[in-house]
Amino acid sequence: MSIQISDPLYLLAYQTGLLAPPLTEGAARGQSQLDSQQRAIVLGEPIPIVFGRRINDIGGVFVSPGATEGRFQNDGVTNELTVNFELVLSEGQLPALELRDVFQRACRVGTWAQTYNRRAGTWTPGNFITEVAGTQFWNCPYYCGTSGTYPNMTTLSYTNTHADGDDTWNKQVHCFVREGMQVTRIIDSVTGSSNNVIDLALYLIRQSSRFPESMIDTAAMLAAAQFTNTNGFYYNGEFKDSTNLEDWLQTISINFLLRFRDKDGKKGFRPRLPVNEDHTIKTTTISWVFAFTEEHLLPNGFEIEYIPLSERKSICAQMLWRQQPDNDIGIIRTTEVRFDGEATDGPYEQYDLSQFCASENHAVKIGAYIVAKRRYITHTLRIKVKPDAFNSTLAVGDIVRVQLKRETDASTTGSHDYLYEVERINKAISGVVELDLMHFPIDSQGRSLVAQQVAAAVGAGYVLPTGRNDFNCDIEGRDEDETPLSDVGGNLPDLPDADDFDYDLPDNDDFGNTGGGYPPSGNPSSSGGNPADPFDTPPQPTILGATGAGGAPQGGDELSLSEICPGMRTNWYICDNGVCTPITSTEAGTLIVTPDYEGKTLYGEGCCPDPSTASGFAECNPTAFTEPVLEPPLPPIYCPGASDAGSQGTFSRLVNVGEGSGSFQFSYQAFGVPDRFIVSGAATFDTGVISGGATVTLTKTSASPWITVTVEAPLTGTQWNYSVSCTS
Repeated sequence: MSIQISDPLYLLAYQTGLLAPPLTEGAARGQSQLDSQQRAIVLGEPIPIVFGRRINDIGGVFVSPGATEGRFQNDGVTNELTVNFELVLSEGQLPALELRDVFQRACRVGTWAQTYNRRAGTWTPGNFITEVAGTQFWNCPYYCGTSGTYPNMTTLSYTNTHADGDDTWNKQVHCFVREGMQVTRIIDSVTGSSNNVIDLALYLIRQSSRFPESMIDTAAMLAAAQFTNTNGFYYNGEFKDSTNLEDWLQTISINFLLRFRDKDGKKGFRPRLPVNEDHTIKTTTISWVFAFTEEHLLPNGFEIEYIPLSERKSICAQMLWRQQPDNDIGIIRTTEVRFDGEATDGPYEQYDLSQFCASENHAVKIGAYIVAKRRYITHTLRIKVKPDAFNSTLAVGDIVRVQLKRETDASTTGSHDYLYEVERINKAISGVVELDLMHFPIDSQGRSLVAQQVAAAVGAGYVLPTGRNDFNCDIEGRDEDETPLSDVGGNLPDLPDADDFDYDLPDNDDFGNTGGGYPPSGNPSSSGGNPADPFDTPPQPTILGATGAGGAPQGGDELSLSEICPGMRTNWYICDNGVCTPITSTEAGTLIVTPDYEGKTLYGEGCCPDPSTASGFAECNPTAFTEPVLEPPLPPIYCPGASDAGSQGTFSRLVNVGEGSGSFQFSYQAFGVPDRFIVSGAATFDTGVISGGATVTLTKTSASPWITVTVEAPLTGTQWNYSVSCTS
């Protein structure tokens, strides 16, 4: 008997989070049961980490801390009950809670003391209830815990009194933590509260000693932290699960559009979307780090698996998040994300971000990422290649190009030419490298379709009231609200239409994709069609900077080519009688048109980087041939102060024929007084070369209103005449 281990390619979609499993029906993880019995901490229960930072009215964590000790004592006359709870707020040190931020049930009542690294209360735990005749007996617990030490914990000693018969004495205490546990923030190196998930990950890694410091990719961690901070992906939650650290890092990363990976033996995060230098999501043309061709593939080294249409069917993603008002109890919200006009009646898949997400935009962008990847990604690819230049540079998450010839029959040839995201790299001892690749969908301009959808996704911004105005049990002044409670009323206002809680993703046509519609046009496949493939017809650069008629270059123009890919190299050529030679002096990829190019033809080409070639660049894409028009622009001629017809006087002209356009020979003539000029007060001028910046002064004696300027190219002798009337 033999055992076969299967690693089917179609599992890759689930392994990489492409099709994250939706939740089963159940309560949101971020929900709080307000009117419940005070929770006791169980022996062996992990101490929670309250992590968050309220910035711009977003953030904060509403927690329900467990009690480790209690004291219950009644008054022997009135039977008033005094209750003390020792509560563990969080691991680490928390800034002091504000007066308005401690509740029992939904009421701001009681008093408390907060401290760090020790027990907050000075009372002795125990049950000191005595029976008072004619009153209700307080049935309080008899086992009340023993005093502990609480190292590296923030504790709260809560005290409240209850009149005879008050049944709220054992209700849960809640705290709104605006500033969570203090850590050293990676972005600014300041010790304080943080809402960046990278700071939490680094804290857990270092506390657990799971990885030594030398295995942490600090540069990648910093870049990931800046990405989440710039795009508003904040962590405001209570981390209280006992879980495997690497499992948690993998699970949490997709909810912040990050990928947890190893590179050069170091652990780090990187964004799942292309990113600009300012850490915003890149929605322009992207580049790849390596291109694979037939030369790299080994025999039987190409496996393609199309994702079934059933798994690409449009869904409505129900994103659960937590609305956290500044002065009230948070509530769980649901925002639906779908493509416009699709999945209006389902199917629905629910994704719970409420444990840490307090921003609607955060939830909407994650939902956009989920539904966009489901729609646009059509296939996965596994290739086996021989070692090459990519060995030391390629890493998980990199974008690569796979460009292969494809022959469907003897008379039909085509190409398999797509971009892919590296999902896994397996290097065998034999030297064979096996790459698992995920289709990276782009539009006809080479822009990521998924990135465009995520960048454009914005929540509706509607804020729901919490309904706490039904409660009038707050101690006066605790809520800092000047509105009397009696004037508020207890009914919720009318809710908005259901559409106000939805976000409909536009079609990729709305971003300028010429592929169009769904299924998009492009190479057909068993999945129902792929997005427009820009590599089937390589994009051509266009000439920029030409100022002549019809877009033709003219003397003095500084030409450049439109960028078709990041890092593009520009080559210029001059053609004469069908023979084209390269122009070597093309500083920064630009070309200045000089008289040397008269009567000849110019063209340029843009070359995209490709590390897999010997030159480091892919095949270049040329522009259309263009013939320069070297006629210079009309030099301004200034009339004298009086503008009457036939006026006479002194005419000045500041000649600026430099700026890289070469030197021109100028011949100025006024009707009736030809060839009589004074140059900067010097001798009479009629021929010669005037350099840039010279002032030509003409004394006009003729009654004719016209002045003619003749500009002559010194190399060819070509002349252009400009006439200006001084009557206007």
